[in-house]
Amino acid sequence: MTWKIIFDGKGFKKVEMQDETLKEGHIKIKPIFYSVCGTDKSILLGKYKLEKPIALGHEIAGIVMEGNGIDIAGNELKVGDYVALYPNYFCEKCIDCLNRNFNACRNKVMIGVRTDGGLSEYMMVDPRFLLKLPEDLQKILGPIIEPVAVGIHALKKFEEKDRRSVIIGLGGTGSLAYETARILGFNDVVAVEKNERKLELARMIGIRAFPSIREALSNKAINVLDTVGDNKSIGEIESALDLIPSKSEIVITGLGNEVLSFHRDSLIRRELTIKGSIIYNPTDFIEASEIVYANQQYYLKYITKVVKLSDPDILPSLLLDENNLKIIIIIQ
Repeated sequence: MTWKIIFDGKGFKKVEMQDETLKEGHIKIKPIFYSVCGTDKSILLGKYKLEKPIALGHEIAGIVMEGNGIDIAGNELKVGDYVALYPNYFCEKCIDCLNRNFNACRNKVMIGVRTDGGLSEYMMVDPRFLLKLPEDLQKILGPIIEPVAVGIHALKKFEEKDRRSVIIGLGGTGSLAYETARILGFNDVVAVEKNERKLELARMIGIRAFPSIREALSNKAINVLDTVGDNKSIGEIESALDLIPSKSEIVITGLGNEVLSFHRDSLIRRELTIKGSIIYNPTDFIEASEIVYANQQYYLKYITKVVKLSDPDILPSLLLDENNLKIIIIIQ
């Protein structure tokens, strides 16, 4: 027998079930660490409608327990290897995959969002969607490879690094993107966060953070990375459109069902550029692992809460937590 922690749209329940037979060409992994994401919160709040009850968890790192194969970077996998899950399975056949825009795959399978994820004793995974991690990587950093990759892909959308870059939202993606931007050579990075506790935490670890975008602006063109992407964060940008210098760029990563709107005259008169950014490609994911490995001491400080999963009943409070930057759950 094995187990999964299933969310049915109302609550979490640990469910025992028969062991799955390992499919040919797949690898059995034991999820160890689960990094809480804003998407998990959206599922819990009903903003993402579940097609069926599932085990959540897509920012996952674990250990290979059975099987072998070649990972997404071409590394050979064997039992005992520590791996990060690449949780967005792409088909390699649709028009976007054929153009190597795997992040925009039309048939994408989102693990932990549309089908069972890492809140389980074991997972059966095609090795093409795993990445072997260095043996001497601090293990708790394994599950943040995924959100760091989101930041890398979004930051590459900006044309210039030699201007102020404003990160909106200091949740997991935003706070990690702040550090990643600095590592990638963006030379003037600041952040905006409304939550007073997060703002305090951010300042304590050295983030230059402000409670409003108006306080974060420069007198020259800026980059704005909105890692929230809802009407509140867009409203924050809108509130400062009269002050944002012309030729600034805005990149939006957050997904949701809201219809977002900008004042057309402001966009046109200031020649602002708005771009969307969806997850990452394999190259971004591999780069994320290399950057995190080379800068472990810097990324560790963004993990502000670590909890052992003793009971499924603690999950709602962890997923809805608004007072930490990055929360890591030890699954088993």
